[in-house]
Amino acid sequence: MTTDILDDILDQPRMLAAALQNHLHPESAIDIAVQGILQMRPRRMILTGMGSSLFAAYPAYLRLLGAGLAAIWIELSELLHYASGQIGPDTLLVIVSQSGETVEALRLLADRRPSGSVLAITNNAESTLAKNAHWVITTGAGPELTVATKTYCAALLALTILAERIVGTTPRELAALLEPAVAAAGTVATAAQEQINNLAPEWFAPGPITLVGRGPALATALSGGLLLKETAKMPAEGMSSAQFRHGPLEISGPGHRAIVCAAPGPTLALDQKLAIELQSHGSRVLLIGSPAPNANIETIPLPETGGTSLYALIPLQVFARELAIRQGITPGAFRFIGKVTTDE
Repeated sequence: MTTDILDDILDQPRMLAAALQNHLHPESAIDIAVQGILQMRPRRMILTGMGSSLFAAYPAYLRLLGAGLAAIWIELSELLHYASGQIGPDTLLVIVSQSGETVEALRLLADRRPSGSVLAITNNAESTLAKNAHWVITTGAGPELTVATKTYCAALLALTILAERIVGTTPRELAALLEPAVAAAGTVATAAQEQINNLAPEWFAPGPITLVGRGPALATALSGGLLLKETAKMPAEGMSSAQFRHGPLEISGPGHRAIVCAAPGPTLALDQKLAIELQSHGSRVLLIGSPAPNANIETIPLPETGGTSLYALIPLQVFARELAIRQGITPGAFRFIGKVTTDE
C-alpha cells in the first residue's frame, strides 16, 4: 500500500465541492445542529480538539468572537485536565476529531461527563465521539492515507459554515461566499506542484523552518508547521506573526527560513511588512497569499475569495511532500505514531 499523500492533496477540491453541497442542503446535519443551538442559546461555546483539528477551529472561533459571542478556543487536553469546570449545562461544547476516537475526547466524555450540549465534528459518523454527542456533523473527507490533508480542509469548511450559520448568515449567502473559494481550491491544487518545484533550492535543505500568520492565517501557519514535522520529519514552528515580533524575531538573519502566511483582512499589510523586514535581515522568506507591494520576495499567490483559508494550506501540503521526497523520506509515513492518537 502506498503512503504517498499526493492523491489525497489533489482530491481536496472535489471533496470540498461535494461537502459544501451537502452542508448547505436543507435539513443537513449542520442545519439541524444550528436550529438546536439557536433554541438552546448557549451562554458560552467551547471549540476544542487536538493537532490540526484544533487549528481548524481557530477561524470559526474568531468569527464567533467578532460577532460578539462568548467563545473559547482551547486544546482538548488542557480542557480535560485543567478547564472542565468551564463546561456547564448552558455550554455548547464543539469537539473536533477526525477519527472521533482521539484519547482526550474519549476521556473527557467518560471521566468528566459534560453537562452541556456536545456537538461532534468528525469524519467518522460511527465513532465513539459521534455516538455520545447531541449533534453530529460529518465532514465528508472520506478515506485518508496518513497525515491530515483532506480531513483538515473538510473540518475547516464544516466549522466555517457552522460559525456563519450561528451568526445569522443564510445558506444562500454562504453559497455565494464559499462556492468561489471551492473553485479556487482547484486552481491552487493544479498550480501548486509547479510553484513548489520552482522555489529556490535552499527551501529543500535540512533545517528548521518558521511559519507565521495572523487571524485565520494563523490556522494555516500552525497546521503547516505540524504538517512539515509529520510529513517530512522537519523541525518547523508555526506561530502568530505578532508573537514572532515579541522575541523570536531575534532568530532572523542568514540561515533562517520563514514562511509568512498572509491572508486578506485587517492585518494583511502587517504580515507583508514582516516578510519584507525578515528578508532585509537576511532570512530566506516565502510569502503564501497576497504578494507584498514593491518587494522582490518569493511568493505563492492565492486567489482572494471569502474563504481563502480553505485552500491556503494546499501549497504547504505539496511542499511538505516534496521536501520529504528530496530528503529520501516516504511522505506521510509515520515512524512513532499512528493515524489515531490513543495514548496520553
